[in-house]
Amino acid sequence: MAITYDLTFTAPLLFLLLSRKSKVSKVKAIPFFIGGILIASYLLPEDAQVHLGYIKSYVLPLVELIALIFFIFNVRKAIKVFKSNSGKATDFYKLSKLSAKELFGTSKFGAFFSTEITVIYYALFSWKTRNHSQNEFTNYRDNASIALVAALLMVVFMETYAFHILLIKWSELAAWIFSAASLYTALFIVAHSKALMQRPSIITNTELILKNGLIADISIPLDKIDEVKLCNQEIHTEKIKIGNLGLSKESTNHNIALYFKTPQTIEKIYGFTEQCHVLMLYMDNKKEFVEKLTKAIQMD
Repeated sequence: MAITYDLTFTAPLLFLLLSRKSKVSKVKAIPFFIGGILIASYLLPEDAQVHLGYIKSYVLPLVELIALIFFIFNVRKAIKVFKSNSGKATDFYKLSKLSAKELFGTSKFGAFFSTEITVIYYALFSWKTRNHSQNEFTNYRDNASIALVAALLMVVFMETYAFHILLIKWSELAAWIFSAASLYTALFIVAHSKALMQRPSIITNTELILKNGLIADISIPLDKIDEVKLCNQEIHTEKIKIGNLGLSKESTNHNIALYFKTPQTIEKIYGFTEQCHVLMLYMDNKKEFVEKLTKAIQMD
């Protein structure tokens, strides 16, 4: 009995005690409670799980009800925050980030929540095409990005089917977990490709806003840009940090280099960030982009 209540209640109560003066959500104590139940179920012999049975029958449903109420409350709160922020941002990804920040602060969970909502939105609901203005620039037309996306989707579906057939002979659970992960990968690829087409980079009167689908964003004040020039060669140096808007550390597909007066921060997927002194990027209309950005820097 002592071991049962110690495993199931001590950890969550200790968490609540330590976090009582902080802004950490008290609902985070629930995983400690559920973890204690799982550990007790495996450690204790069946004839010593009488009190554990009471907890599963009476306390666990109550905890699940609290979690459900908290979830519904936060969904309603999220809807209100999204509506209040709709006038602050026309870009859904930016809107999602603003709303997640208000709901969860600058936590990793907020960044994860924002990314997942954005993936679902662009993959399933965002179908409208838009015309780009003179100060908006794309980065997918001339580098076969969409064709690559189509090829990746074919590979994902073919491998998913083949590996599912193989894995199901060993473990049905492993087969379905792999298939679910593969389908999510396909969903993300679709969302990213649509975001590439619907989220152009923008030159405003005060800043340069660069976007690469759902992979990375960066907003740079014009007065922080030292130089912009055409460049399709790799830059290797240990003195300054070279960044790009892709997933890899080095960029091999770029045609423009941006040099900054002070390090700038790239916001990447799932809340990851990267600082750089020089940013390598790809633009379809590279010459027009360089000309307009140079002119905007001189006028700033």
